[in-house]
Amino acid sequence: MRRALRTSAAVLLFCGALLAATGASAAAAPSTTAAPAACPKQQVPVSTGCASRTAARKQIEAMIRTAMPEMGLRSTIVQVDTGKQPLIIKGFGNSMKGAPASPHMYWRIGSIAIPYLINILLQLQDEGKLSLDDPLSKYRPNFPESNEVTLRMLASVSSGYPDFIQENEPFQKLLLENPFRQFTANELIHWAFTLPIPCKPGTCFHYAHTNFAILSQVISKVTGKSVDALMHERVLGPLGLDHTAVTRYPAFPGPGLHAYTGERGIYEDCTFWSPSWSIGAGTVVTSTMGDAVRGFREMSRGALISKQANKERLSPSNTAGLTSSAGTFNSTSYYGLGLLINNGWQLQNPFIDGYTGLAAYLPSKDLSVGIVTTQLPQSSNNGVGYASELFAKLAAYLGHEVKF
Repeated sequence: MRRALRTSAAVLLFCGALLAATGASAAAAPSTTAAPAACPKQQVPVSTGCASRTAARKQIEAMIRTAMPEMGLRSTIVQVDTGKQPLIIKGFGNSMKGAPASPHMYWRIGSIAIPYLINILLQLQDEGKLSLDDPLSKYRPNFPESNEVTLRMLASVSSGYPDFIQENEPFQKLLLENPFRQFTANELIHWAFTLPIPCKPGTCFHYAHTNFAILSQVISKVTGKSVDALMHERVLGPLGLDHTAVTRYPAFPGPGLHAYTGERGIYEDCTFWSPSWSIGAGTVVTSTMGDAVRGFREMSRGALISKQANKERLSPSNTAGLTSSAGTFNSTSYYGLGLLINNGWQLQNPFIDGYTGLAAYLPSKDLSVGIVTTQLPQSSNNGVGYASELFAKLAAYLGHEVKF
């Protein structure tokens, strides 16, 4: 997650809207918007009652078309599924001049891939190869407070470790001077620990990509395999996510949705900037919208792990009561293991190299939402998570609000 080098600048964020979402929602009461528990076949519940699938799709399209010029969006791709049945999957606006945005385009999904990493961690616990309550010192004793930091704290971002991007102006400056530079995971972790420790292990929530970079190293040590290989073997292959690629390099499969930023003082195409700064090895992922939504739904439903492991993943006890820079978590709004829980929704909302994105799943209605946006010049440097703003509008229309 990057902070601006100057107060008026936008930043290239990874899971950038997360803390804002957390702070706004932590004190919010559960939604008072209530859609019907069930609707007739071929109708869907919305905030005003039941609507035909056609009417609901047209309403969502109209909402996006209205919001795009208001927000200054160049393109938007959205998918909403009821169960496994698409309600809408559509692109709006242009990827490049003369090239309409399409759901078939690949984009960097950022923190939407973090639940994949956590699934591998939980699989290893199911197999008796590690425990979430193991101290980090069992695997990587070289890190600060490693006797007190547990794998659970790393997965729930409550280790107290600093981030290599937040409040780290020397690293941000280096990054923006050459956005094509390739960083190693060890370099990123080194940069993190040039900063002071924000809090003692387990006493606060401090969002830091450092936690997941270290977890990747632990998982590789336990298995003797790279996280990249494990992603294909344990997640992407079993789920049939054939339009998902793991790569820390600038190139990724096409066709690609082009992204743009004004962060360096000019409006420029940043699609092929290096994403290697963003997180640990094996978790830098590009997908099509269909794969991103399907993969997130499967993770949210506990695919490939035991019921007990999924219960641990979603438990409020991971962070409820902990404070962050944006507020205090409670039993309805908190961070589980690798994802945010907000009024029943499970979600991740990345902001990386010109893309603002979101994947969300509502178990009570088997409802999935995926969004990615790119920005026009006027909105390309203000740090706003537009996918999260669009999601808030869609969630309210679909009868189950979130508070960002």
